[in-house]
Amino acid sequence: MSVRLLADQADCLRLEGELDFSSAVTVRPELERRVAAAGPSVRLDFSGVTRVNSVGLSLILVAARVVEARQGSLTVSGMPAGLRSMAVVCGLDQWIESIAASGSAG
Repeated sequence: MSVRLLADQADCLRLEGELDFSSAVTVRPELERRVAAAGPSVRLDFSGVTRVNSVGLSLILVAARVVEARQGSLTVSGMPAGLRSMAVVCGLDQWIESIAASGSAG
């Protein structure tokens, strides 16, 4: 499986492809670098992800940590239904919904 991280716009990082544990090892450092280099508001777009497991939640948390350290804001969009279900099981659904609505990772 493989995933690509694309910069659609200066503030939007779009994940594309199949996201699993092995592909996350490659994309995570790139995600951290790109989020750190982005403007104060970052949008993480999952609409191009065709398959995902719980590692998707991990990448959201990684991006939120980097954005929060810069006192910026994070918005998550295009989350697949399966990823939303995992967020519910992990108790992260309300937090993710709040950042999807408000753009605040803190």
